[in-house]
Amino acid sequence: MKTIDYYEHWNKVRKKKTELLDREKISFGMIKNIMGKNKKFIDMGCGNGDFLIFLKKYFDKTKIDIKLKGIDYSPSEVKEAKHMGLDVEQSNFEEGIKLKDSYDVAYAGEVIEHLYNPDLLLSETNKILKNGGYVIITTPNLCAWFNRILMPFGVQPLFLEPSTKSKLVGSGFLKRFKKGHEPVGHIRIFTLAALKDLLKMNGFKIIDVKGAIYDEGFPGSIQLVDKFFNLFPTLASHFVILAKKVK
Repeated sequence: MKTIDYYEHWNKVRKKKTELLDREKISFGMIKNIMGKNKKFIDMGCGNGDFLIFLKKYFDKTKIDIKLKGIDYSPSEVKEAKHMGLDVEQSNFEEGIKLKDSYDVAYAGEVIEHLYNPDLLLSETNKILKNGGYVIITTPNLCAWFNRILMPFGVQPLFLEPSTKSKLVGSGFLKRFKKGHEPVGHIRIFTLAALKDLLKMNGFKIIDVKGAIYDEGFPGSIQLVDKFFNLFPTLASHFVILAKKVK
């Protein structure tokens, strides 16, 4: 599987959703608190535009006039989003973000872990944000509670894929529980400290951090444990970071 095909794979997965994932709900809460009248918002990696549609419905209902924009690598997903009346453009994050407008809030949900050059994503995000603008990033946690248990037993950390052919490589006894074998294209997985450092290096100040559960993967009993560790961002399955452009 080519690296760029990962975007196509994840966009197919998103089509199966019927409601917001936990990390999207948390992001939405942050967005509500910082978005106001005449503000500009961009979803970087918007897929078919499902999250943008959700935001549009909310802000239309509350009669808050904002501008929503989306960019995504996949031509088919961009085409679908445009058919729904969204302002969406195709963009390859590995080549920079070429936009004329500047934005108040940028959102990158489950994007940064798919990129060879996360620094480029953040430096380009800094460029398209207005002074004092915000970025919200969601991504899996390399040091999630279950990875801390699995790694001493020689099991490859969940979310981190050593193969472009199969996600089962290195998963040991977990192979029997995993559905399918197609990798989702996680190239770089971060600890909370690493992502904070990366944001600071690229001109951002950390404002808030929340843990998020792994909606897609755990059965009910384990999900209860996941919800408990969700209270501690350094141990949570995913984290959601709100950062402000300061330079």
